[in-house]
Amino acid sequence: MSEETKIRFKFNKIKEFRYLSHLEAVRLIIMAVNRTGIDIKYSSGFNPNPKISFSFPVPVGLASYAEYSDIEIHGILNAQDFKMKMNLQLKEGMNILEAKNTAGKISSLMADIKFVSYCFILKDINKNNAEKIKNELLNSSEFSNAIYSQNMVKDEDNSDIVKLNLIGYTKLLKNNKIFKFNNFLKYFKYLSNSNGVVVKDYFKEEAYVLREGILKTPLEIV
Repeated sequence: MSEETKIRFKFNKIKEFRYLSHLEAVRLIIMAVNRTGIDIKYSSGFNPNPKISFSFPVPVGLASYAEYSDIEIHGILNAQDFKMKMNLQLKEGMNILEAKNTAGKISSLMADIKFVSYCFILKDINKNNAEKIKNELLNSSEFSNAIYSQNMVKDEDNSDIVKLNLIGYTKLLKNNKIFKFNNFLKYFKYLSNSNGVVVKDYFKEEAYVLREGILKTPLEIV
């Protein structure tokens, strides 16, 4: 049996790369792998595909600091060497942030990831409208069952800015449907504007799996 390497890696998709579709991002990663000379494994059969899989796609336009992928390659390669070689082929805004060698069978990213954290940068917010927004999100909106936790943190440099850190389920608890960020964003902007708050920016901050009641990133479990 020939030697092989399995690597799980985390990458960002920010700046102009936030406007790539999921398939375009996948193609860009595979092209970068090919340029490095790394010998990626392919499935067998009449229509072989590269053995690389990804976490849940993010909507076009949503910046992400936590995209994950698993890749299988021929030969032995250290994960840090993989990261270095890949980043030489990728541009700033879509880089490999972390990488780890994996062993044995691990659950697929799409099956294993249960939570995603988002950060919203809010302007012109005070204690009163902050409480209104938090109460609406947790108790009254159609997305209430999609929220695992949330907290608001004031920006140290600008008193008018608050960061809302929200962790949500990847599926809505009521009907097991995939959580659609764009639908939530539309509602959240309406809710914020109704309370005189401006949503300046938003991005995906991290993804999590659940292990013995504790949230861990996909790289912490391998």
